[in-house]
Amino acid sequence: MPDPAILRELERKLEEAPAGRSWPAGSPGTVSTGVPDLDAILPRGGLPRGEPVEWLGPRSCGKTALLRRVLLGLREEGEPVAIVDAERTLFSPDWVGGGDGAFWVVRPPSEEEAAWCTDLLLRSGSFGAVALLLGDEPAGSPTSGPWRGRRPELRRGVAVRLQRLAEEAGAMFVVGGASPLAALRLRFRPGRVVPVTGIPFAPFLPALRPVWVRVGRGRSAEVPVLCPEPGGGRPRRAGEPGTIRDRKGRR
Repeated sequence: MPDPAILRELERKLEEAPAGRSWPAGSPGTVSTGVPDLDAILPRGGLPRGEPVEWLGPRSCGKTALLRRVLLGLREEGEPVAIVDAERTLFSPDWVGGGDGAFWVVRPPSEEEAAWCTDLLLRSGSFGAVALLLGDEPAGSPTSGPWRGRRPELRRGVAVRLQRLAEEAGAMFVVGGASPLAALRLRFRPGRVVPVTGIPFAPFLPALRPVWVRVGRGRSAEVPVLCPEPGGGRPRRAGEPGTIRDRKGRR
């Protein structure tokens, strides 16, 4: 069973959060990824609201950078977003700036608490997007880490509950791992975009990162997209670190 004290503390903070919403609850809609080439190949031209989106790939493949771009786009529109960092690796200080919408990071001590925290965040109806980051898809045969070589995946019963809450809230719900009820499945892997001349051009575009994305399951085609890098294309603010990070080592 999850620790009741953790859930009570999260409930208290949700009660103190400003009320109000800037998106229509329960209504269909999509959220842009911020990458036009990717939006063009998605079935609805973007990420659906109110339905689980599976967001899966190995470490350092670009999936977290793209998720950051998506959430930043919502925050720039004034929508609050929340991340449940089940793996406890997100470098949240470098995610804070860049939009008017509130930004929450919840770091529960276990996988079970992560699911319950996600439940409370969706149930509150206070967020335009909630992302549950379970972990990375194993690369090779890892022997360490929280998943020890198995794919991070929501249990079906948990997935059913969270799907219903996301639908009621009209919020975008991203599962950073596998979800048995996902309405949209995206799988990422790192890549290099090569033009017809055969000369890789990615090294000359420091603000963009080449990523391969597979939409759907099975034999669905993989498509190369250029994902904006964190902080790319804008000047540094005073006191801002020279390198902006998405992730850090597990604690």
